[in-house]
Amino acid sequence: MPTPDFPAFRLFAARLRSTFAIAALALLVVSCGGSGSQPAAKADVTLLVYMMGTNLESEDGSGTSNIDEMRSVAPSDRVNVVLATGAADKDGWRTVQRKRVRGQQVDVLDDLGNVDMGSAQTLQDFVSWGMKTYPAERTMLVLWDHGGGPNRGIGADPFTHNSLSLDDIRGAIAPATQAAGRKLALVGFDACLMGSVEVAQALAPYADYMIGSQELEPGAGQDWAALLSHLTRSPTDSTAAFGRTIVDAFIAKQLKDDPAAEATLSLIDLGRIDGVGAALADIAATLNGQLAADPVQTWIDIAEARTRAFIFGSVLLSPGPAELVDLHMFDWGSLRLADGQRERLAQALEQAVVHQKHTAAFSNLSGLTFYLPQRVAETAADTRTYTSLSFVSSTQRGFIRQHSDIGLDDTRLPLPTLGVIDWHDGTPQAPTSVQAPLNAVDRALVAQDFAAVQNADGWITALKPLTESTVDRLVDTSFMQGWFQLDDTGTPVYFSALPDGIRFAIDSPENFLVPVTLRNDTPDDDLPDGDPRRLQRGLLIVSDAAEPGVLRITGFLNALGNNYSAGVARPQGLPDEASVQPLWLAQDENNLGHWAAPQASAAVPFVPVTHNQQISRGTRDRLPSGAHARMGIVDVRGWISLDTLVY
Repeated sequence: MPTPDFPAFRLFAARLRSTFAIAALALLVVSCGGSGSQPAAKADVTLLVYMMGTNLESEDGSGTSNIDEMRSVAPSDRVNVVLATGAADKDGWRTVQRKRVRGQQVDVLDDLGNVDMGSAQTLQDFVSWGMKTYPAERTMLVLWDHGGGPNRGIGADPFTHNSLSLDDIRGAIAPATQAAGRKLALVGFDACLMGSVEVAQALAPYADYMIGSQELEPGAGQDWAALLSHLTRSPTDSTAAFGRTIVDAFIAKQLKDDPAAEATLSLIDLGRIDGVGAALADIAATLNGQLAADPVQTWIDIAEARTRAFIFGSVLLSPGPAELVDLHMFDWGSLRLADGQRERLAQALEQAVVHQKHTAAFSNLSGLTFYLPQRVAETAADTRTYTSLSFVSSTQRGFIRQHSDIGLDDTRLPLPTLGVIDWHDGTPQAPTSVQAPLNAVDRALVAQDFAAVQNADGWITALKPLTESTVDRLVDTSFMQGWFQLDDTGTPVYFSALPDGIRFAIDSPENFLVPVTLRNDTPDDDLPDGDPRRLQRGLLIVSDAAEPGVLRITGFLNALGNNYSAGVARPQGLPDEASVQPLWLAQDENNLGHWAAPQASAAVPFVPVTHNQQISRGTRDRLPSGAHARMGIVDVRGWISLDTLVY
């Protein structure tokens, strides 16, 4: 079969281990009929929630669960809670409905039919209608669904496959706030990866504050009971005080669900975000000059500074669309900046980030990210999107464009080469020396060493990161051992284990991502055996978080098909009965890796798997007939290099 691109590996993010076990409680709905267009009495706060259900609702009931949290709070005439729900292939969610939550009672105010929730017009109509029909001293808006950072925006309607870009969101909010004659008090994102400086810049003209997460958000989302309790109890509290409650309650909720949760949330003063943008633009101007004068060394300096920061929305060998870097952890001090530039950025961040919290998986975060792609070949489309964002300074956009152009130019930054390694007949013995040692530029560009098994057709059938090798020697004494495997009734099935991300956390457990096709084997009259809808491509999440040194399956990232994500997939639990078939890796003519199912002739079985199943590292004393042991490296830009075989 041809080698298809596997873009799904650009849609997930690093190291989430949460799975979802949300009980779908019955939603009490009372139909009021009519359009709900008669203006209500003026309240202190109107909270508008634009809830695109997508697969979060159809598969996990996350939307219903959040609405049930809202229903748990006694209603108040001083607070309006108004929803737009839809965009999920599930009864009650296939059409767009406007609703009002009043404690246990949920009034359906209008059913708009098959309206595209990925359209800016639908969002604009909702915000305009909500501000007019439910007037208040302050109006707040929350956008609920998958998020993908500044380049991907939020959501994706499963029926139209349209999502809301930042330009769409701006285009929707601008006329609504202009008609009302006032800004929104707050725009919140109950979504992944939206805590970036670019998102804040996009919203600054139209809102006072923003809530956003630098990281993926677990599917359980915000603590709606806590935030509505605050509003109901203290409706005249400042927006900043309310925002602090959102941040604190969100982190507490995630830790209650999972003590090892990886979560962040920030409250941003949009009136201060221009200072951050100006400081970044000033630094970008300096780096632009250095890239023009000395492109190779400057590019490598930036790459090294970037590796010292948390990177969100990207994993090694499988980049996400986000490539978002924490603004504080990025090592500005290692670059040749002008006097005071680093300090001005730090001061601007301190003023703009009112409150931020993160779980123990992170340290020293600023509360905001910025876009800086390193996997330039695989993020070219996102870079083109970024350089069209009018609300980002032209200097910053020019820097990203020049940085990407240099990274793509192999006449200036050549692909690292390994030379020749003699593995003799494939027995587990040390190779002879690398005949063409890596030069200084090569060493600076190498991100990860790996060992691979390649079959006679050129497919990489198993892969593991090398933790003990160096780019100078590329020798691992356990090269032939420690291959990750599933047990198929006594016959090991080997697979590729990808390191989970290029972030560096203190005392982080081992985490790996296993590219697979997952088959749902749970009996279902609507989905007979062999139905293609039973198959999902994605990644098993493997971690030793619960028991150090013991790797277990903790979840699955559905990366294609019905994910409907504008940016990233969220992890989910395994079906009650499931089996997986490992995916194989092939290199294309551009030295990029592409994942696909094994050829039919390979007879690679589907192996039953369960949640919390242990993954073993087996011993392979000799290679299968026709297979080759290879050493490889991944350069920081995502390209793969393999050694030249000599037998």
